[in-house]
Amino acid sequence: MKKLLLFASLVLALPSIAQTTFWTEYPTSQPAASTGMRSISIVDDNIAWLSNSCGTSGCTAIRRYSRSVNGGTVWNTGVVDLGATSADLEIANIHGVDENTAFAAVFPKASSPGGIWKTTDAGTTWVKQSTASFNDAASFTNLVYFWNANEGLAMGDPANGYFEIYRTTNGGTNWTRVGSTPALVPIDPQEYGLTNQFTTNGDNIWIGTTFGRILKSSDRGVTWSVYQSPIPDFGGGINGSGSGDMAFTDANNGLLQTDAYELFATSDGGANWTALTVAADTALKNFGISEIPGQPNVYISVGEDLLNSPNRGSAFTINGGVDWVHIPDTDEVDGGVVAFLNNNTGFASGFSTSAAVGGIWKWNGLDLLANTAFSADKLFTAYINNATRTLQVNGKNIANVAVYDVLGKQVFNSSYTSVDNVSINVDSFNSGVYMVKVASAEGNASTIKVIKQ
Repeated sequence: MKKLLLFASLVLALPSIAQTTFWTEYPTSQPAASTGMRSISIVDDNIAWLSNSCGTSGCTAIRRYSRSVNGGTVWNTGVVDLGATSADLEIANIHGVDENTAFAAVFPKASSPGGIWKTTDAGTTWVKQSTASFNDAASFTNLVYFWNANEGLAMGDPANGYFEIYRTTNGGTNWTRVGSTPALVPIDPQEYGLTNQFTTNGDNIWIGTTFGRILKSSDRGVTWSVYQSPIPDFGGGINGSGSGDMAFTDANNGLLQTDAYELFATSDGGANWTALTVAADTALKNFGISEIPGQPNVYISVGEDLLNSPNRGSAFTINGGVDWVHIPDTDEVDGGVVAFLNNNTGFASGFSTSAAVGGIWKWNGLDLLANTAFSADKLFTAYINNATRTLQVNGKNIANVAVYDVLGKQVFNSSYTSVDNVSINVDSFNSGVYMVKVASAEGNASTIKVIKQ
């Protein structure tokens, strides 16, 4: 049986940042302890679906979903009833269409055929989609995705000589297999897809394989091309033990990160990739990565800390992966799957310890592009005036201002005698992200992110 896709990741220490709650953990109501998560599907600002999986090595498969209709603070859960042979099946991912309708991609653990199941009653019952058959001996369903209520795609491993991909244009009533083309023919008998290893943007979908190749469609699955990525394997262990994850902010620009803290960028939709320099103390993580839709060059990465493994957390970039900033929270994100709908709505996977504790991390809607995003108490404000080439710091009884670059190097430090305004020339600062730590005579302090263009 082929391996399932696993993600890993690491982190970097940056200057002290005033604590703000960027993520809040909520229970997914899973009855079993150490329940993990394989997929996150965000329908809108209120509705989201999760597929759950066991969270420890060797544990029993969990065929359950979690669903929220209030923006992710309350979740209900239920069994994905796959019928009499369900013990031989497991869920690759769940894609939600609305609060009542969702599709589950199901793969075989033994001889029972997998396929696509659909619910139209909020998860109470699930019905197999007979025309998305996946009934060949080699069939293995990896993912399902819908662009809208009618147009969807399901993808599986090669069967009868090429990757098994089905499309529907009527909400799953009928599925039609995409015909064989050179792009869909595997280059080796061991090349296959991976569970939930895909990303989308607009009409585009990108799917990684065990030979580091990327199957891409720009027309919702009608036609396909294939590219070679810079990594040998997206996570099957065929050409190495590593894994990778992709995200795109538009049809052309994307990032690929690996569990070894490698980072690659593309500007032509995945056809070509350039390795980005990753600092030895980078804040980049190594499990999952997501774009922030609507914000060019902005991504969030989750996973393990590079310098403090196995501790986990999250980090962000606003310049396409060149620089990364650790997102500080009292309790750090501990999962490996991350997804955002927009700047306000996003989730990262976690692990439940009981029905009432843990499971999903909800983003609290803080703007990563706002200069005051990291100011917890609002005692101080800071911004760079590009017209006057100065950093303006305002507050009450300012006693010290220190400025750090994205790698944690101090580039400015000065003390003052209880002033309310400070103006600092930034001609010597390079373009990029800086952290401004401001302290008052009374001992109050804030750290504020600013950006020099």
